[in-house]
Amino acid sequence: MNTDALDFAPNDHRLAPRVKGRVSWIETFVLSGLAVALGYWLSPGDPLHAYASFPWTVLVPLLLGMRYGFLHGLAGSALLVLALFGYRAFGPGLYPELPMAFIAGLLVCGMLVGEFRDIWERRLRRLQLANEYRQQRLDEFTRAHHILRISHDRLEQRIAGSDQSLRSSLLGLRSQLRAVPREDDALQALAEPILNLLGQYGSLRIAGLYRVRDGRPVEPPLAVLGRMPGIHPDDLLVSLCLVRGELVSLREELLERGEHREHSDLQVCVPLVDTRGRTLGLLAVAQMPFFALNERTLSLLAILAGHIADLLLSDPDALQLKDADAQVFTENLNRALLDARNHGLPACLYAFELSEPQRSEELQRLLEESQRGLDLLLKLVNVRNRPCLLVLLPLTSALGAEGYLKRLLGLLAERYGPERDPKSLGIRVLQYELKVGNERESLRQFLYNECGLDDQHIAL
Repeated sequence: MNTDALDFAPNDHRLAPRVKGRVSWIETFVLSGLAVALGYWLSPGDPLHAYASFPWTVLVPLLLGMRYGFLHGLAGSALLVLALFGYRAFGPGLYPELPMAFIAGLLVCGMLVGEFRDIWERRLRRLQLANEYRQQRLDEFTRAHHILRISHDRLEQRIAGSDQSLRSSLLGLRSQLRAVPREDDALQALAEPILNLLGQYGSLRIAGLYRVRDGRPVEPPLAVLGRMPGIHPDDLLVSLCLVRGELVSLREELLERGEHREHSDLQVCVPLVDTRGRTLGLLAVAQMPFFALNERTLSLLAILAGHIADLLLSDPDALQLKDADAQVFTENLNRALLDARNHGLPACLYAFELSEPQRSEELQRLLEESQRGLDLLLKLVNVRNRPCLLVLLPLTSALGAEGYLKRLLGLLAERYGPERDPKSLGIRVLQYELKVGNERESLRQFLYNECGLDDQHIAL
């Protein structure tokens, strides 16, 4: 802890420099004696000003109580009261009648001010301790920030010049999957590209990709990064990951103290689970940089693993659809809904219903031209016997979907003139945002009721 930064804190939280021990009691007796002597010198007939218009001697217990607290304030008052009884007993006719109000006022003032002084001292002491704790945490955070900044700079140098995005990575993996023959094992054929993709976004150092059969990982691994040791099937992290069907990692505190080996030889386990809960494979991470072991990176690994599993496994409900494009669209729609609900990743779904048959083909081509790299389009004829085009925008927020729609309106304006809007062209635009809290039933209502589709078009 930086003591220089804290030297000012105790002084700022003190009412006055407090002298402890013998010196404080010496000051108490000296001040009380000076008040008695000074009062007798200034007013021999009323040394303590008990009958004066203002009892100036009350300042002594007030000062002692405010400076030192309850005990010193009470002691100063008691000394003045003893002096009063001494003047009454030995003085020449001083205080023949006891001034009870004056005595009570001295005692009350000394105790009351001292008590409040002690209360505020305790409160300020608590504030001081809290301030010291926050300063310590700030110092720890500053050191961690500098370490993270250095690590981030190294990561930037590592990926400098690379323009590969998450969208392009998934598109590239999809292209590789299409090139794999139907009868081949897709997971084994793409094990190396899958592990390289996960390793790139997770900054993995030592990891292995395993096939999962009957709820257990199968040795040997299909692909490895670094010198991956063998994993035990009864490993705690592996068992929890496969039982729960979700990413499992060790706590950062255990990794910092080096105690994770007592629980598992791994740091992170990521299952390749599709939208229907089927586990295809397991990513076992034995070592990754500490700065990468955060919620954002782990969520990204879980999302990527889910998308990869969807690419490798076909949805059984989607297989019932006659149209192959509808199968792919249904699988991706289910994955987008699952990502929005479990990981908070937004997506948007547009439905364009065309009511003018003479322009339907031209408008469909125009809508297809507006497709981005990862967007999915599906051409259908709904139950109202009208052409309908569904556009899924994965990993797109409401703001991004608004930009997509503005770009589409710009294309329509270029083709048909700025005065023509979608309604005048016979295009009914319906939008549904996939976000946290949306359930599958509400998506069904949108597709089946508003868009005029049924389970022969989209299987949810």
